Amino acid sequence: MSKEHQPNTLGNASLGLGIASAALVFGIGLCALTGVAQQWIQMVGTPLFVCGGSSAFLGFLGALLGLAGLFGKGRSRATAIVGLILGILGMCMFFATLALI
Repeated sequence: MSKEHQPNTLGNASLGLGIASAALVFGIGLCALTGVAQQWIQMVGTPLFVCGGSSAFLGFLGALLGLAGLFGKGRSRATAIVGLILGILGMCMFFATLALI
């Protein structure tokens, strides 16, 4: 007999936030690193930092929701796991980009 799994709303939210965080931090980090290489980072450094930090915060929220989504009984954990990983990836990329700059 197969057990029916209910949708994991926390996992789904975590996945969405994790995807958004990883994609935004990657794009913003790429812009920041390009700005350093081309020496125009002084003009746009503050907005890039604020946007990157906000995107990393989305990753933090995604990681928290993914962690919470792992503990639901009778719910699929796949989206929660992927959301947790992507949220952590978004945060790590932000701090790695800061270290490179």
